[in-house]
Amino acid sequence: MTHHQASAVALLKRIAGIVIFIPALISTVISVLKYLIEPKTNMQEMTATIMDFLQVIIKMVRQYTSFFESFWVSSPVPDISNWSSSNSLWFMVIFLLMFVGLALSASGIRLFKRIHNVREGVTERAILEAMNGDQARSREELQKLISIPNTSIFAQFGLLYVAPVFWGIFIYIILYFINLL
Repeated sequence: MTHHQASAVALLKRIAGIVIFIPALISTVISVLKYLIEPKTNMQEMTATIMDFLQVIIKMVRQYTSFFESFWVSSPVPDISNWSSSNSLWFMVIFLLMFVGLALSASGIRLFKRIHNVREGVTERAILEAMNGDQARSREELQKLISIPNTSIFAQFGLLYVAPVFWGIFIYIILYFINLL
């Protein structure tokens, strides 16, 4: 991949990562909030009071974030007791999309850093070549000789493989304890 193609791919990866990450994050947060206000069957008085307070707060948040109404309507509420239900599966898919978006963005950032290092190397090489006099190659000629390898999102091991498991277990434990209330 040429220098200019690598720049375009890096920018595209960063933008795609952000475009995937932000809606997935919003949907995941709203799904968890919707789960919190879902009525529970065996609540004690203290828990019921706290849940009523939470419902009022979440309704106020929903009222003041009307621009997220499509998320409030369509975000799936996970079912802790049945993870094979369609809502739970969609919740997990959207949750995993957050990490795919982060991995895409990280891959684009990594490619940008590689391009920056290559650009500096080409500039230094052009200066050294200019010292040779007549045999010197221009900066553009040197850039045409360079092939920059693409960075894969699958190389983002921590973001793509470890973080979803860690955060998934963390969210599951929180939802499990909330379900016990």
